[in-house]
Amino acid sequence: MKRRLLTGVLAVGLAAAGWSAVKSNQISNGGLLDSPNPSTMSGAFEDQYVWKAPLEVGASVPGFKVTREPIHLVWSKQTNRRWLELDDGGGVSQTVPVLANRPYVLKFVLEGNPQGEDEQTVTIVAPGVNTSQTITHKETRHLETRFTPTSNQAPIEIYATEGGRGPRIHTFEVEVQ
Repeated sequence: MKRRLLTGVLAVGLAAAGWSAVKSNQISNGGLLDSPNPSTMSGAFEDQYVWKAPLEVGASVPGFKVTREPIHLVWSKQTNRRWLELDDGGGVSQTVPVLANRPYVLKFVLEGNPQGEDEQTVTIVAPGVNTSQTITHKETRHLETRFTPTSNQAPIEIYATEGGRGPRIHTFEVEVQ
């Protein structure tokens, strides 16, 4: 009896562990907290309670590669929060490990830059997806983009297409559906 109970508990525990592993975030450094402190980076400058560090094409923020510039890694001294500011045309990418032919969802926060133009647009590229989202300079939205990769690697890129100064992106997740 004890052996059956132990086997049952072990099976439930393994199933729960498997479920949490499947649902975990596949994005590396999704909260940008593993990124260097922008105040210590080359070319950094202070701008109204934040530190900004410019990043050039080919530069890396842990997990992300800069694909287009201008872009800044930003750190708020007031909230200790970090984000990427995609100035006019700036963008980043990350290739995420996935399971082929399984549906996934990319989630991230898109914030309009209050110092940017009234409307700011980003393009999101993932396997089978090429879409744009527009936000006002006063708006914050949680975006979701669904995709189904055909291989075990899913290249994802997010870049600004309009809006001058801004928009901001942060809190990235990729989860299996």
